[in-house]
Amino acid sequence: MRTTKVLLAACLILSGCFSKSAMMSQQTFSDVQIGTPIETIVHENGEPYSVENKNGMEEYRYVERVTNGNRLVYENHFVLFVKGGVIVAKTVTQEKLPAFDLMYQDDPNHSQYP
Repeated sequence: MRTTKVLLAACLILSGCFSKSAMMSQQTFSDVQIGTPIETIVHENGEPYSVENKNGMEEYRYVERVTNGNRLVYENHFVLFVKGGVIVAKTVTQEKLPAFDLMYQDDPNHSQYP
C-alpha cells in the first residue's frame, strides 16, 4: 500500500514537470478582445516575452516560434497595446528567416547586405 502511494506521488510530480505552459498562439491572439484587462490575458497565456513603455502605453509582446523539427520556420510577434490596464489595440507581425542563398550573393553591394 505504501509503495502504491509513493508511486502515485512520484507520477504526479513527474507529470507536473512535463506539462506544457500556457502561451499565446494565433488562435488565442485572435480571441483577444479590445477592452479586456491585461491581467486576464497574462493569466491565460503566461508572462509576455517583453513589456515596454512607449508613448504613454505599454506594449506587451508575445512570441510564438513555429518550428519544423529543430529548424525555426518563422516567428509570430503578437503585440498588445495597453493603457490603464486595458487592451486598447493589438497587432501581429510574422518574421521569417532570410533565404539561405542570400548569404552567398556574388555582388558585395547586393541590397540584402547592410
